[in-house]
Amino acid sequence: MNVYIARNYRETKSASNKAKSDIDHLLQANGWRNIGLPRTRKSNLLLHFTLNLIGIVKASTQIRRGDNLLIQYPLNKYYSFITWVAHLRGAKTIVLIHDLSSFRVQKVKRELELLRLSKADYIIASNSYMAKMLRRLGLKQAKGSLEAWDYLTKTDPIPSRIKENETRIVYAGMYDREKNGFIWEWGNAINRYVVDIYGRGFRKDQVAHPERFYNHGFVGTEDMIAGMTSDFGLVWDGDSIETCKGTHGEYLRINTPHKLSLYVRAHLPIIIWSGAAMADFVVKNRIGFTIDSLADIDAKIGELSKEEYDEMRRNVNSLSQKIASGYFFKTAVGEALKQLG
Repeated sequence: MNVYIARNYRETKSASNKAKSDIDHLLQANGWRNIGLPRTRKSNLLLHFTLNLIGIVKASTQIRRGDNLLIQYPLNKYYSFITWVAHLRGAKTIVLIHDLSSFRVQKVKRELELLRLSKADYIIASNSYMAKMLRRLGLKQAKGSLEAWDYLTKTDPIPSRIKENETRIVYAGMYDREKNGFIWEWGNAINRYVVDIYGRGFRKDQVAHPERFYNHGFVGTEDMIAGMTSDFGLVWDGDSIETCKGTHGEYLRINTPHKLSLYVRAHLPIIIWSGAAMADFVVKNRIGFTIDSLADIDAKIGELSKEEYDEMRRNVNSLSQKIASGYFFKTAVGEALKQLG
């Protein structure tokens, strides 16, 4: 039997929990059985800890020989325990990687994280670059890749937009100097466009050329999908407008940002750093363009013909239907089950 463990998600407004919750939903919709407690959304810290602990304990008694257990990684305190129980009971484990902490915030030693992942029978990395890197580091279990996060919504994007004289680029996220410090200097590189900002923490009075930014603040997922009227979505991290550098910027070399799928679901063509793992995906699917520096955006927009932009929009609209249906997850998990036999 194919099984998984649903969890309690404290923060329902973060991108990471949106991705994990969507995977839970897709598992259930595709016939996988939840052997933990029902998925909940309780914000109280003690209740959150208690529900997840009870869910793991319950799941450990439900695993049977021949089961395929899918684990969303990281699972914090419970990962080593549940993989040990699964193998003890004769089950196989499929691990879907959302985040590699040792490659991003480096609070976890890389050797320890690789040791944890080696306990899996099959690893689905978030993209092919991550899978190749893990194999180079000795993880033969890293056989599959997701390529892009699916993005489930009840709301569809608006069918058309009124094209304004100036181009609008959206950037969505939580704002802090370490993760996206480039925001504070980005205005110095802007001439041909304006920026729509979505998320918490942005201070318009602190950025260069604040007149070039529109701060929408936090907007719920459904409202954002329905109401985004920008022309492009930007995938960029780090503290520099010249390149993606620093821990968070460099992480884009192996990471699959959930915001890319948010933009695609909202029918927005993508602007992405050329060094990002997902740059090839954008180019291959003809859904946007790559840049080396934020200073390149003005020239790229100026060179883009209406026909080229319209083609990007058509391709994004088509891809949006795939990620709304769970295409990438179902494909990756189907391959995992096939290889595990």
